[in-house]
Amino acid sequence: MEENIIEKKCTGGKGWIPASILGIAMIIAFASHGYLMGNRTGNNVITVTGSAKESVKADLAKWSASFTRHSGVSNLKESLALANGDTQKIKQFIIDFGIPETSITLLPIQTETVYEMQKGEYMGVSQNVSGYNIRQEVRVEDKDIAKVDLLAKNLSKLVDSGIISDYQYTGYYFTKLDSLRPNLFAEATKDAKVRAEAIAKGTGAKVGFLRSAKTGIIQVLAPNSTDVSDYGTYDLSTKDKEISATVSVSFELK
Repeated sequence: MEENIIEKKCTGGKGWIPASILGIAMIIAFASHGYLMGNRTGNNVITVTGSAKESVKADLAKWSASFTRHSGVSNLKESLALANGDTQKIKQFIIDFGIPETSITLLPIQTETVYEMQKGEYMGVSQNVSGYNIRQEVRVEDKDIAKVDLLAKNLSKLVDSGIISDYQYTGYYFTKLDSLRPNLFAEATKDAKVRAEAIAKGTGAKVGFLRSAKTGIIQVLAPNSTDVSDYGTYDLSTKDKEISATVSVSFELK
């Protein structure tokens, strides 16, 4: 059985080309054209990460301390009265360093029950109450960092009043981060373009329009620190800080 072949006459009149072959050639041509167009508009893109840093100084100090007085079972009422007196002495001690009362927060006094320890074969905590821990936590938040530092350095002087701290800690903050953020991201984007141009130069291409940009997490670090985190880092231990920002940017290549 002979195969039927539909033939089509060429416009030049110099022969006959099977229509099936012509169709295949056209499909290949269009497919090639589509690949080139997709490569040009979809794949000719370079994505780089730019970064920017700025050194700042903390403008707010937050200090916290805890004080505990121990009480027996029979004298809890008297111990609470003494603890309230301690609170007033602590407050006045802080004010004497020039820190305003509005910067001081006195948390409510907490009472913790202390149980006796069992001895012998069944060692552990018994149900018998041996006394109480009466705890007062104090916080100071002030923009005069020098005064807060002076307070922290002299806290041991409260010992003369019979008041001993369990712990104290000072954290240093930079409160103007929001106003700094736009400039940091702008500088990071400029850095990304410089990097993209350096990479493209080796290929003979040129960097074109910005296609997309994604900002990263702001990192607030101690100077020269590399302790970054995917969720952001905020170092409180130093007054001098280094704020960094990153931006992932895609540019069109020409």
